[in-house]
Amino acid sequence: MRDEHEVYQALLRRKGLSVTDLAGQLGVTRQHAHRLLTGRRPAETQRAELEGALALGTPSNGRPLFAVGELDDNGELDLVPAGDAQPLFADRELATTVARELEAASHHVCVLPVWPTYAWRNLVAFHAAWGAEPEPRKLFIVEDEMAGEIRSGLEATLRSRGQAHDRGSLEEVESRLSGYTDARLPQ
Repeated sequence: MRDEHEVYQALLRRKGLSVTDLAGQLGVTRQHAHRLLTGRRPAETQRAELEGALALGTPSNGRPLFAVGELDDNGELDLVPAGDAQPLFADRELATTVARELEAASHHVCVLPVWPTYAWRNLVAFHAAWGAEPEPRKLFIVEDEMAGEIRSGLEATLRSRGQAHDRGSLEEVESRLSGYTDARLPQ
């Protein structure tokens, strides 16, 4: 599972924030914010504020929810759906437990703070790619008793997504499309 500080740094980049911007939002010095982001200072005492500032999407009332996600080696972040649904967690610890159980399926797995509107838009985009109608009920909060079932759905998605990182598949894509991308490069 990805380290928390790697996720925080990727979220900072994704949101287009500087360390100074984050420090201002948290009401701390730039140095303190930098230490939180790099893991040199434990985030426990300011985790809620940090995750609220870095959560994917536009802040709304309350605190962000959590989703199982992936942080790839290039710093790209993605939410992981379970089939055609997007499970969210109100409890960070439950999300972390589920994510740890998914490490065998993907070493890119992580927990992402996310605002509900972002999760909904992500789910709509996912359905639109298949020409399907999204349903608000496909975005839901995972309770303890359903975590095992949801973990299975997330694991299936992660195993399918593994092809995105498969060296052979990447080389084939590169080979098949290199003539098109090379032709567009400036001379």
